Amino acid sequence: MKLTDNRLDLRPLAAAELALAIENYAELEQTLGLKVTTNGTLLDDEEMQYVMRIRRTKVLQDEKNCPWLTNWAIIHREEQRIIGFLILKGTPNEQGEVIVGYVIDERDWGQGYATEALQGISRWIFSHPEAHWIIADTEKDNIASHRVLQHLGAELYRETEDLLWWRIARPVKAG
Repeated sequence: MKLTDNRLDLRPLAAAELALAIENYAELEQTLGLKVTTNGTLLDDEEMQYVMRIRRTKVLQDEKNCPWLTNWAIIHREEQRIIGFLILKGTPNEQGEVIVGYVIDERDWGQGYATEALQGISRWIFSHPEAHWIIADTEKDNIASHRVLQHLGAELYRETEDLLWWRIARPVKAG
């Protein structure tokens, strides 16, 4: 499965690909048919490696729902390289909520990639009738992420000591 947008391709990672993301990033790039950058800076962070391991465990427990449980590679189509990841944290819950996260390589900040990637995954999520809300949390000082979510029509609906919680409603169909 692959979703395409203006400049980006979005591809859900299978369990084996999630393992490669942690163990051998260059082999992940090669497996996905991308340029081998020997970059992998997105996964230099312990927190992101932890996220990859958790997503892999979830996918192995429920492979039929892999797209809902995995990290999606955000691929710059023209350059054929991974510039970030979207993180889906499960199928829609009883309230129709789907929790997402995202990370973009610092070198690619400020170019609209997070907005474009979230728009693409939002269309896919909302193509499922049971999905009514997309939920995302941001650290209070992450102004760039606040702007991305606001640009997508997210509303701030909850605040904790460290985080702001945002939600995007399913678009209302005209007619």
